[in-house]
Amino acid sequence: MLSLGVAFAQQSTPPSSSPSAETTPAPVPQPEPAPPAPSSPASVPETATPQAAQPLSIVFSEQVPVLVNGLKGTESARQVLALGRDRTAQLRALGVTSSLRADIERFAKTLERDPRDARFEFASATGVWRVVQRGGVKVDVEATLANVASALKDPGAAQANVVYTTSFPKRTLSWFASRGLTHFLGEGNTYYVGSSRARVTNIHAGARHFQDRLFEGKTFSFNAFIGEVSAKNGFVPGLVIAGERTATGIGGGICQVSTTAFRSLYAAGLPIRERRNHSYQVHYYDPQGLDATIYQPSQDLKFDNDTGGSLWFQADWDDADARLSIQVFGKPRAELVEILAPRTLKTQPALADRLVVDRTVAPGRRVQVDWAAPGATIEVVRRFTKNGQVVRSDTLRSVYRPWPNIYLVGPSN
Repeated sequence: MLSLGVAFAQQSTPPSSSPSAETTPAPVPQPEPAPPAPSSPASVPETATPQAAQPLSIVFSEQVPVLVNGLKGTESARQVLALGRDRTAQLRALGVTSSLRADIERFAKTLERDPRDARFEFASATGVWRVVQRGGVKVDVEATLANVASALKDPGAAQANVVYTTSFPKRTLSWFASRGLTHFLGEGNTYYVGSSRARVTNIHAGARHFQDRLFEGKTFSFNAFIGEVSAKNGFVPGLVIAGERTATGIGGGICQVSTTAFRSLYAAGLPIRERRNHSYQVHYYDPQGLDATIYQPSQDLKFDNDTGGSLWFQADWDDADARLSIQVFGKPRAELVEILAPRTLKTQPALADRLVVDRTVAPGRRVQVDWAAPGATIEVVRRFTKNGQVVRSDTLRSVYRPWPNIYLVGPSN
């Protein structure tokens, strides 16, 4: 299996109607708001004589709707504001104080959120991709304080529940289920360490088109999916491969996105309709043999969508780690897709350094614009297995030219 920081294997986890809780054990029942307790003076200090009792925790608990391999379920989640034994004893003597109210109001602010459209999330504890729907949360502070006041009157009470209302997002679990978008199909990862600010800008501009995006159709075209690579669409001038050298052009770095998208769809098992590797090996796309260049309007990246349904893309990037990831989801495949490690069939040494006179460079100076790379022929095998047996395979071949260091040098006079 291919490693080297590139995630390709298709997930095949048996469905479960009751997924494991991600963060907590079984949920705590949420009671109806208790009648307000007699109000305590807002300025009462927490200095009364303590009495032995259970420490009190203020608990926010929720059941988060999830869709795991097409089956709906819930995961329990909760957050706790623990008062501690000594403070609980003081509050049992005093009731709700101004400082306790302030703490609960601060706690409420950490809990409240707007509804978030459902999307796939990876559960590291189970190794499963599932759709998660996170509704909006609005805390009823007064009702919560009433619960706390009631619990403080009961020496045996160990918790008081946060009272809140929820609101639904526009995109729910049912939106995914109704379209058959239930399974993880493949993921592509690339790294852009050392990229210029302009190149990173273009990576972001291209990757946003894969961020929570639906594709419906029989043939996926990268160029059609992202639209025109132009300044009006957020792209800036950057370095691009043009003929015999690297030059400045709008959208330099977009091939980081096309390569990452290629890896995700290739891992998903879709048949390649159109793909071309770069002229020479580019270090951003290690391991070599799994890159895809595009150049509008002539060069595109295309796949046949043979899944029998729509595709759902998600993209995430981390500039601190210089990592771009694109995942694709849809209907489950009958076979498991396995990508073997790239195999180098032959190599050629890099070419001798090349000097190019450029009048934009001061006399006597030189600026490196290209870096040497050996030529190579590389093959990657993709296997499709079912019940442990290989049912078919295909081979991806990439031929890279040897490349020199290229320097722009100033004129001699």
